[in-house]
Amino acid sequence: MKGVVFTEFMSHVEANHGPVILDDIIEKSQTETRGAYTAVGTYPCMELVKLISALSEKTRQSVPDVIIGFGKQLAETFKTGFPQYFGDGDYFDFVECVESRIHIDVLKLYPDAELPRFKTISRSADKLVIDYISSRNLEHLALGLLQGTAEHFGETVSISMAPFMDGETRTVRFEINRT
Repeated sequence: MKGVVFTEFMSHVEANHGPVILDDIIEKSQTETRGAYTAVGTYPCMELVKLISALSEKTRQSVPDVIIGFGKQLAETFKTGFPQYFGDGDYFDFVECVESRIHIDVLKLYPDAELPRFKTISRSADKLVIDYISSRNLEHLALGLLQGTAEHFGETVSISMAPFMDGETRTVRFEINRT
């Protein structure tokens, strides 16, 4: 997993819970890197899982709530760092371009990045259905990113998610409804 996710998680924890909590979860998680990440490095996803679990335990928030909160903040970070992707366009257009535009550009910079896949299943004026395909099972991070991005576009949406097996691949179907 690319280091930018780790560095942003550390920033998220420090900003929302303080440096003492950040130090506590780094110590408790006993990751190989001991919390020393660079944005361009690559690290095992299991380290992020350990950090999230430690934060969940420390704050008594559920793991999904921790991940969703981080996803919302990560959406804000991406919006600030990559404004070229976040125009005044349509939220559904943006979500649909993640696979075909944003991930293509990420792979140009980081050919070794293991990105999730997003596949549009259907779209109408008020509903978008997409599949999230990833071996990392971070669908709650995707949910937080979707929610945070909707806020950027001024959209009020309800998002449901349903995991299922597509052959041997675990997939999560997101249904996004404008409300």
